[in-house]
Amino acid sequence: MKALATALAQFQAIATTAPKDSKGNYGNYTSLAAVISVAKEASAFGLCHIQTMRPYGDELGHVLTTTLMHVSGEQLESTIFLPAKSDGRNYMQALGSALTYARRYALLAIYGLASDDDDGQSSAPVAVAAVKAKAPIAVAEAIAPAHPVEFLDPIRKAEVCAALKASPEKLEILQDFKSEFNISSETVAPSHILLPAHADFIAARLGGG
Repeated sequence: MKALATALAQFQAIATTAPKDSKGNYGNYTSLAAVISVAKEASAFGLCHIQTMRPYGDELGHVLTTTLMHVSGEQLESTIFLPAKSDGRNYMQALGSALTYARRYALLAIYGLASDDDDGQSSAPVAVAAVKAKAPIAVAEAIAPAHPVEFLDPIRKAEVCAALKASPEKLEILQDFKSEFNISSETVAPSHILLPAHADFIAARLGGG
């Protein structure tokens, strides 16, 4: 995962913490929105994430999977189990609370972020938002990629995917696609076809130039 690791290292060079922006019964805490706000800065380096949930039997409840993806097609997954018990509360309310909690900490972990420590605030690295407020130009230059990422046009992506699906050489093309773009997953999904270079490679193999 060379491309993903490089992008994550660049992001972590300017983002280390997420601010405690909310108040609860036990003091200030970092909300899910605050974590997402910091994590979105990673998109400047071609990184993004998705979080999906699926049931996992009566005993374990549900599984939350957090996938960190890079535009190269490389990705990293982290999984956490959500308990099935509701402790007497409405099941969906309990599940919603557990899901929000799990999503927050799963994102902090996969991006390598920490929640601000109020007691050590003076010595801890400041969050991206705070850095931006003090030096917006310097930070903007730091997070800007050397070459802005150009994503594939959705219409062309749909055309390429449809042509690939209908091709009798689909499996061979996808195997070559994995090798060409260093995709580690077993199968190639539409989410891997993100860049014009991806579409150009497939189109060339299909004979469409």
